Amino acid sequence: MKPDKSERLRRLQATEFLVDANVFLELELGQQKADACESVLRKFQRGELEGIVVDFAIDTIVIVMENYGKEWDDIGTFISSFLGYKGLRIHFSSLLDRIKATNHAKNLNLDFDDALAFQAMKTNEITNVISYDKDFDTVPGIRRLLPEDLLQESEI
Repeated sequence: MKPDKSERLRRLQATEFLVDANVFLELELGQQKADACESVLRKFQRGELEGIVVDFAIDTIVIVMENYGKEWDDIGTFISSFLGYKGLRIHFSSLLDRIKATNHAKNLNLDFDDALAFQAMKTNEITNVISYDKDFDTVPGIRRLLPEDLLQESEI
């Protein structure tokens, strides 16, 4: 018998995730799925969900925000917001992580930021990534979830 949606959600809440850069960018750039991303990120802020974000992803988000013409005050607020997340920690990639990521990029046909995220997942023994990036679908042992998958229908 397949568990109902609320039971699946309870199981997911006990799991650790990697949050991909595109989840933050959807919100910061006011994209189509910003509301779902905001709801999921609030769960990390409150500590209802736990996970990591890669330091390189934060830098990437800042560069994209800059390229989209965001004000420096907005970018500073975005960076500062990480201090308020009870359930999200930053994975600081080592040089060895970066070297291993180049192998993942080559062997799994990933770009560098996805390969570095995968390496962070391996280091932290995480198998779930919250992302809109379909490239994670081809990575063995990784389950990609959409932000919408982590929300009950009434929250979307």
